[in-house]
Amino acid sequence: MSAMACDVIFTEPAEWDYERIVAYLLYERENPHGAQRFLAGLDHLVDSLSRMPEMYPRAADGRAAEAGYRKAGFASYVVLYRIVGDVVEIDRIFHAKQDYARLL
Repeated sequence: MSAMACDVIFTEPAEWDYERIVAYLLYERENPHGAQRFLAGLDHLVDSLSRMPEMYPRAADGRAAEAGYRKAGFASYVVLYRIVGDVVEIDRIFHAKQDYARLL
């Protein structure tokens, strides 16, 4: 892959995960600072993936590995993504304590 920046997109399930996490932090946990940290961490991850999409390892667990996902982590979250041509597709975002391999 070239050194050029890649586009990073969120699939519909990843957008749903993103909205669900932010809503949980804001409304159920009443933790706006936690929501801000989540958003800042995700922004930083997206920036890193756009510059170096292969920096994170391929997932080694079950369906995530079979689907060809790479697994990136930030704070308490796991992001599953794939590289499709010159595009990074973020497919899912999970809390690290979730059994994401089972939830795929």
